[in-house]
Amino acid sequence: MRKKLPLVIGLFVSVLISCDLLATSPTPSPTHTSTVSLTETSALAREDAPALIALDYPKVDGSTSALPLQVILACRIFDVPCSWQEGWPLDATRRLAPDLIFEESPQSVERINSIWHNGTHEAYVNLIQGNTDFILVARPPSEDEQRAAQARGVVLDVQAVALDAFVFLVNAENPVDDLSLVTIRDIYTGTITHWSELEEDGRRRAGEEINTYQRNRNSGSQELMEKLVMRGAAMIDSPDMILESMMGPINAIGQDPLGIGYSVYYYAVFIFPNEDVKLLGVDGVIPTSDSIANGSYPLTTEVYSVIRQEIAPDHTAVLLRNWLLTEEGQAIIKESGYVPIQR
Repeated sequence: MRKKLPLVIGLFVSVLISCDLLATSPTPSPTHTSTVSLTETSALAREDAPALIALDYPKVDGSTSALPLQVILACRIFDVPCSWQEGWPLDATRRLAPDLIFEESPQSVERINSIWHNGTHEAYVNLIQGNTDFILVARPPSEDEQRAAQARGVVLDVQAVALDAFVFLVNAENPVDDLSLVTIRDIYTGTITHWSELEEDGRRRAGEEINTYQRNRNSGSQELMEKLVMRGAAMIDSPDMILESMMGPINAIGQDPLGIGYSVYYYAVFIFPNEDVKLLGVDGVIPTSDSIANGSYPLTTEVYSVIRQEIAPDHTAVLLRNWLLTEEGQAIIKESGYVPIQR
């Protein structure tokens, strides 16, 4: 029998999307993927971009994992010092936030503190509906989101701005340190169901069933799992282990020595580190900033800025996207803990 352990679930859950937004269509809408180089973007970015952006800061949203990057960008735009703060009151995560002692620009601090990310899917929904103008997300738009964009005549302009990685998590007491991608897929299709079927380091543990934690449909992690790992294979049916928040897998696996789950590197290492959880190597490579940067980790991913293609070229959302890809913007990405995409 699978163990059903109490989970600490995030405080926020996905909201219901209106019927017109979920309207299906035969094919997804076109999505424009930008391929602007560092040199080209430097030419496009205005020298006065930060000052112009500060005058009319765009409405923003994004993935939970990308919130610190969004905040540090705003801190640099408004010239407000910020730092990592431990034990955020709402959910005990680490957050980048304006320094509390900074009082020279209270309006700027208030604007930065108002920045919030609603999660990957809802961020796309808000962008498509025109509620936001600039999002930072951990994946490209899903088919559901592309159809929703098509229904509204919106073309999403998607540009990779940083590197991250898709990672697998197990309890720190688990003797397994590395799994092949094939083995992970076999676990999540139900071909492998017990830890005793694995022979890593010759340590076999008979009778211990693998608890396969999953994420909900359209979440950033779930879409990455389907695309990078499952590749069309059907995942095992475990509805009691589908978790609605990014905190869910980490909290669950921290309590469950028999569990396995997934997240993104930045969230698991920088935002919600847990000493009772460890990151697995995949195909012999441990996820680190170096292995992400050099591409040796096999599940390296990208972080994207997304805007609506039809907005004016002088809109501050466009200015912010272009500035993010300059040398100055990429330096801020590195400062946030993400791996710059331009090296």
